[in-house]
Amino acid sequence: MNLRLHVFFGQLLWIVSVLNGKTVEGIPGYGRNLIIKALPAIEDFQSNVYEVFMEPYLYDPRSIGLQAIAYLRADQDSGVTGELVFRQVIPNGPVVIEGNVTGLPAGLHGLHIHQSGAVKENCQDIGPHFIAYYGRHGGPRDNIRHVGDLGNIKAEEETLNVKIIDHLISLTGPRSIVGRSIAISKSEDDYGRSSTEDSALTGTSGPSIACGVIGYLN
Repeated sequence: MNLRLHVFFGQLLWIVSVLNGKTVEGIPGYGRNLIIKALPAIEDFQSNVYEVFMEPYLYDPRSIGLQAIAYLRADQDSGVTGELVFRQVIPNGPVVIEGNVTGLPAGLHGLHIHQSGAVKENCQDIGPHFIAYYGRHGGPRDNIRHVGDLGNIKAEEETLNVKIIDHLISLTGPRSIVGRSIAISKSEDDYGRSSTEDSALTGTSGPSIACGVIGYLN
């Protein structure tokens, strides 16, 4: 699919094209270029979604990009703590999540971005998974998923080193996770495969055992 936008700002005109999901920059030498991320249509569910980013961005793309951090705190007496750093080099690019988590029981645990950043003494007020455009729970590689569905992490030792690359969350724009919270669930996420109401909402992954607010690092 090709998209061609003619954007007017006073006397100036920018022409931006998207060809098969790839952005073609605006007219060289004129004003500010636009970057467009195209999210494809899903039959009988949603139409195409286009996000437009215009310079100046919130950061210098020649640097290490935009970064955010979350300090995980235990819910109740779970004993789970950790630190996760989020990095995005360009506004429509993937987000890399790296860090460590300590105190997780062995096994798989769901990892999700939640709607609210209201982390107080526990994780009870952080709301549902961050949905944005999508209304059904799924796995990180599913076409239909909540924006906040990051899949499972697997604990085998006392300290778990985490590295995840996700192409749907963002640190800027309408899919931004900054100011929201990230939480680790008690149980494994079934990616909405169990055909129950709870599975379609949360992946039957149980309550959160650790959570933290996501804030800008730079």
